[in-house]
Amino acid sequence: MNSHKTGFWQLFLLTLLLNFIVQMIHETGHWAVYQAYGRGPVWGFIGLVQLWGTNPLHPAEWVGTSSPDGEQGWLRLASPTNSKLEEIISSAAGPAASLLGAVLGLLLVHRSRDTVIEQIGLALTLTTSFAMTLYYLRSPLRTGGDEYGMAVQLGIAKSVIEIPFAIAFIACLALGLRELNTWKTRLTWLAVILLGGVPTGLALNYADVFVRSQVNEGNPLFLPVIGFSLPVVIVDGLVFLGLWIWWHRMRKSLSLHQQEAG
Repeated sequence: MNSHKTGFWQLFLLTLLLNFIVQMIHETGHWAVYQAYGRGPVWGFIGLVQLWGTNPLHPAEWVGTSSPDGEQGWLRLASPTNSKLEEIISSAAGPAASLLGAVLGLLLVHRSRDTVIEQIGLALTLTTSFAMTLYYLRSPLRTGGDEYGMAVQLGIAKSVIEIPFAIAFIACLALGLRELNTWKTRLTWLAVILLGGVPTGLALNYADVFVRSQVNEGNPLFLPVIGFSLPVVIVDGLVFLGLWIWWHRMRKSLSLHQQEAG
């Protein structure tokens, strides 16, 4: 792939947008399972709306739960999960959706006839697989997470689940980097992806805390739309609009460049 077609700031803007989309893909995987089982979830920016260490203001709208270590919490669900299989599937759906997103990016690189879509696909693969690779490399330093929940239900070590996922994401990362022609270009892309991920991650975490508090207070502006709190739907819609504008402007710029070269 000819990387010169995307400048530094253009790539930075793309990675900012894609970091939102990468998180959305992951959360949509979880959400889809809860929706399919009819659990009536209310989803935030980085997970199911939940409370820990405090009681909800309207307990009838929440489902009590506890972590594997016994901590008591509340989930914003209409009804609780009722089987180990459901728990396992709902936990696995997030990492699986992320992996599908990385693979989809590779497919866009190799199947699309639109050069700008190819670049978006490559950025999607690298953004997803880089973030998930770092996530799994930090595994010994963290507790909890989707894989931990699966491991508890299956009665196995967390590493048994994490290692195959880690290998898959590292493979996607390697395949994505192969599409760039020099190590300087590869390191530039990775640096921009990392720079784009930091502000996005902070923004999503702070926004999610606010969504949880407003859902708890019963703010009607934070009610769910097909399972997602309204601000999440609005922000995701704006992100997709931003991505479309980025695509449109890059296509126009590329077309002008080709005319000048011709």
